[in-house]
Amino acid sequence: MTLPSKIVLAVVLVIVVAGGALYFLRDSPATMPAAAFESAQASPPSRATDEPPAKEAPATEDRKVAAGSDPFEFIRGLAKSAYDGDGRAQYLLGREYDRCEMTLLLVRKVDGDPETAIWGFPNSWSQTMKERSIAEYRRCIRLMKEDPFVELPPRKGGYPPRYWMQRSAEAGYPLAVAERSLVGSLLKPVDEAAPGKLSVESVDELAKAAMSGDPDVALTIGFRQSWFDDPVRTTAASAWMLAACRMGADCGADSKIYPFFMCEEPNYPNCDKDLNVELALSIGLSPEKYAEAYAQSQIIEQALRNRDSAALKALLEKFAR
Repeated sequence: MTLPSKIVLAVVLVIVVAGGALYFLRDSPATMPAAAFESAQASPPSRATDEPPAKEAPATEDRKVAAGSDPFEFIRGLAKSAYDGDGRAQYLLGREYDRCEMTLLLVRKVDGDPETAIWGFPNSWSQTMKERSIAEYRRCIRLMKEDPFVELPPRKGGYPPRYWMQRSAEAGYPLAVAERSLVGSLLKPVDEAAPGKLSVESVDELAKAAMSGDPDVALTIGFRQSWFDDPVRTTAASAWMLAACRMGADCGADSKIYPFFMCEEPNYPNCDKDLNVELALSIGLSPEKYAEAYAQSQIIEQALRNRDSAALKALLEKFAR
């Protein structure tokens, strides 16, 4: 099985088991942490909470918390800025919260010790997968017990990842706009026989998002489009990712956009700290296909650097045919 095939298989597994990273679909958890319940019983706020202010918030957060630290503190530190309308804060908060929820949803309704329950998952889960799930559970455990949004006004339904990602997209934050457009193309395919093909509207949205200059948008486009068993689309998707990596996208071994699912297999080669998206693509593609993708990536990179809207739309239309 080729590397892209392994990625697709693992992505499907994650989506089926945990709901995937489809932020715009996930409903609120069935149960709320005790603190969330208590805040919902608090006296009503002085302003309507389902329609927070539409004003643009400053880019700085109230609490300076580094990504990768305690997710509870990271989310709590961004909550006020996100609520006040900072699209970037909304996106970062939503993404980190969703990452934790993918693990926490597996054990929220489990009777007894969650770690014991994870060890009892079916044999289709390798020991490495179980170990990583336990490590993620421990990293995110405060979100099972405490409410990071206790300082925000109570809101019916709480503040799930979906809420923040929707608001970020509505605020026009490029990465959230790209995610929304790409997820939409999966749910409402233009061609039922070819899911993931982009609509005219999606092409326009993605071109505008790519024009922002954030290389992670290009990486997101390429990664999402790499899921499909279509040689032409696989090559084009790889080209977008190669261009994004050269422009400084999040392409390292700990990428938050391109998760290295195959590294859940303990004996898989090259899964170390030096792994990156470019290396993964060079392993997964034949030399001929890699050369073709690299040549296309140079054209994409030029369009991205020049902020050439017409050229970007033409390149994205390869995913619409």
